[in-house]
Amino acid sequence: METPRKPHAIRNVLVFILVLGLVALLNLLIHEFGHCITMDSVGGGCEGVYVLPDPGFKIWHLDGFGDPYPNQWENYIGVTRYAKSPPIEWASGLVKLMGSGTVAIISLLALVGLYVFRPKSWIRFPLLAQSMMFLDLLFYTILPRWFGLRHFFFIGGDSAEPLEGALRMGITESIFIVIVLLYSLAMIAGLVNYLRQDMKPQRNA
Repeated sequence: METPRKPHAIRNVLVFILVLGLVALLNLLIHEFGHCITMDSVGGGCEGVYVLPDPGFKIWHLDGFGDPYPNQWENYIGVTRYAKSPPIEWASGLVKLMGSGTVAIISLLALVGLYVFRPKSWIRFPLLAQSMMFLDLLFYTILPRWFGLRHFFFIGGDSAEPLEGALRMGITESIFIVIVLLYSLAMIAGLVNYLRQDMKPQRNA
């Protein structure tokens, strides 16, 4: 028997696409603030967070808000500029890692939230979109290192920033990449399982 289409399905898809875009922009800020906050926490100094468009404009700290990025803007999405380096190499590595690392942690929490709270209708879309942001860590590790591409294929950073951070922390490349791949596979499996369960009422309608 053919499954009837649920009313407003197309509208829900369009709403999700809009939410996904907004969440992606929000995660640009989360990524850069992850660097900035970690830098300030480990004894360094964060001068500011800059975001596109070219030539890059300062959004944090509020002192100097709107100032242009003082160096060349090399097709970045966002950049965190430091005023003072951390006192030890391990801390410097943590700062590099915690851009994508912060996004990865919040994405995992969002996926857990989907399972715990089981939100209905469009209210679940922000959590679902945030769960998909695990790709930030995967892309930023794999694309520059294995394929010579930027963070998001053609834009963003051109070096494997999370991997570089892990190496400074004393984690070997092979171990870190395995961790990233296992985390990504776990997130994909969790998302697929959630969507499969979420669609069951539609098939039974």
